[in-house]
Amino acid sequence: MAVRRTTSSRILGGALTTLLFGIGVRFLCGLRFMAGVGLGLPLGLWYTLSDPENSIMREISRDNILRAISGDQIMRVLSKENFRNLSPRQLFQFNTANPVHPSIGTTGTLYLLYSYTIELIWWLRAPGIWCWQLLRLIVFTLLMLPGFIPVFIHYLTSSSVQKNIPYGKRFRQQLDVYLPYKPSNREEGKKYPVVIFITGGAWIIGYKVWGFIMGQLLQKNGIICVSSDYRNFPQASVGNMLDDIEDSIEWVKRNIIRYGGDLDQVTLVGQSAGAHLSALALLKRMTTSEDNLRGNWDFTLIKHWIGISGPYDIERLIPALSSRGLHKRVLRALFDDLENQSPLQYLKRYKEKIDSKKKPSFPKMHLYHGTCDATVSCDHSEEFAAALLDAGIESTVTLFRGKSHTDPILEDPVSGPDPLMNDLLKVVSKVSEPPKTLQHYQPKIMLKIAKWCNPF
Repeated sequence: MAVRRTTSSRILGGALTTLLFGIGVRFLCGLRFMAGVGLGLPLGLWYTLSDPENSIMREISRDNILRAISGDQIMRVLSKENFRNLSPRQLFQFNTANPVHPSIGTTGTLYLLYSYTIELIWWLRAPGIWCWQLLRLIVFTLLMLPGFIPVFIHYLTSSSVQKNIPYGKRFRQQLDVYLPYKPSNREEGKKYPVVIFITGGAWIIGYKVWGFIMGQLLQKNGIICVSSDYRNFPQASVGNMLDDIEDSIEWVKRNIIRYGGDLDQVTLVGQSAGAHLSALALLKRMTTSEDNLRGNWDFTLIKHWIGISGPYDIERLIPALSSRGLHKRVLRALFDDLENQSPLQYLKRYKEKIDSKKKPSFPKMHLYHGTCDATVSCDHSEEFAAALLDAGIESTVTLFRGKSHTDPILEDPVSGPDPLMNDLLKVVSKVSEPPKTLQHYQPKIMLKIAKWCNPF
């Protein structure tokens, strides 16, 4: 069930829209402020009475849901079924550095971003703790720029990173594919292991680009990485996010072989909120009858699941997140079915429904966590691994001493050494050699200060 805009958030958004329009008219056109407010009032009323996503989606016919601009700016309109069965040449034409979803358009995207930003501000109401954490995050990012910028430039410019490919018709339903070869030099017939990476972001600020470091490390080591985006709060609840992840896995099943992906070597990886969502998606596949499943992929498609710094006991997590500035009202709206959206509790409740005959084909579950994680205690991974073993599902847990919530996926890869990637490659491709690493540009002193500022 999608998160709907409340009356209060609509009124707040309309008032802010009117106010901003009035300020803009005052400074840009030289008119009086009240005249600008008067001119902006119809716009504010339109915002208050409108429904952002539905108003956009009504303009998109069911038969023409995906419109994309290729590299040579050719406009294509394709039906959903045709899109799922494109040739490799057509798939590569969807690659674009432009993040605007082709079925939404630039105007629709800006409107949705504005609408959901206003609504998110209403939900968060900017408590002092949340603002302090945001400030720490900004400072942390600025200090890590020497390590981030070279990798991000490669993401933007490399032809081996196929960007912003739609897997559905809604806002944020896009993914990036990191290829271990240049499209013009693909070795015919060669198959590559596949990693589907679900990024974190507290279910609010997640974005597929946050996987740009993980994706490039994997492609340097001969692995295809698919970094999937999904709708965030307040556009969506956890139930909607699960739908997006399942749809992106369905896309991989249908299309990754055309990129050279090996469907016999698919690993699902999630970090933080992504670990929670991907674990929950797999558990539901294991315990739900085929008639009630979304899409056509089976859990046997996934050979390994890797959870990094994941929260698996949501009921226990809520007080901790609330103390860090994420109000309980947000979490109550985010988790629309809390009892069935906490992986640990879900597993304990439904473990009797797991078919013992199918247990040998279940994905092997690997959990990784830092012992100094200030956001999600490493107890989450230890307890979830124990519950998996109790249910007869093979699992392992590895704790990184002294590591924070983000060290394994951000700080370590751009500064070295990288223990997570060492283990991950052994799981994904059974490689025992040391991994190929990124070139390190991060100054040690800036890294040390950034770790101190890191809010996670």
